[in-house]
Amino acid sequence: MLLMKGFGSVTDITWHYTDARQLLPLIKSKALKPTMGRSHRGERPVVWFTRADTYEPMAYPAWLDENGIRRVMASEQEIARRANGLLRIGVAADDPCLRPLREWTNSRRPEHQNLAEEMLNAAKELGSNPIANWQVSFKPVTQKRWLHLQIAFPEDVGDEGVQAWNEWDLRAQYTKDLLKMGSPICAEGISCECCEPDDRPFPRSNPLQPSLDSLIHK
Repeated sequence: MLLMKGFGSVTDITWHYTDARQLLPLIKSKALKPTMGRSHRGERPVVWFTRADTYEPMAYPAWLDENGIRRVMASEQEIARRANGLLRIGVAADDPCLRPLREWTNSRRPEHQNLAEEMLNAAKELGSNPIANWQVSFKPVTQKRWLHLQIAFPEDVGDEGVQAWNEWDLRAQYTKDLLKMGSPICAEGISCECCEPDDRPFPRSNPLQPSLDSLIHK
């Protein structure tokens, strides 16, 4: 059974999934920005969301190994181990800033329609349900719209995926402590099929601090 530590009232939530190294940059930027997303030249980038309660397979990060070969993470457990945890932001599924997937597909240029279809077919092969679950935002999703900011530490992620999500309190002292830890870490070193494409090497540890766990569980 999936647990959500500190999880409050239940509502219909849609999630943006990433990894724990994005925590400080997102807290500082106070928004999920479409500029983080992958888009073809001349087309509007989007922020991706899914109603699925499990980490979106198409959002699994990629990295370059020592031979320069692009690899995709194989599991939530691997992502958590390499990035010191998983992160997700939840907003109301009926938030007016969110648009159905069809608006994204319909906005593609004719020469890019085949690529969009290939992406959706790849997602289905990985077990996703894009038509039912995916939503997008063409505009920044600001912090005031976030209903949940949750982190799963490596110890919360097992062979079968995330066992528990921890609610991150933006007003807590540990958030203030995190903000004092130094300059924000640029998101450009991360590759994600849905949000942060880049083929530079994937860092082997979270550069923010040895353990976010020690902060949130003080």
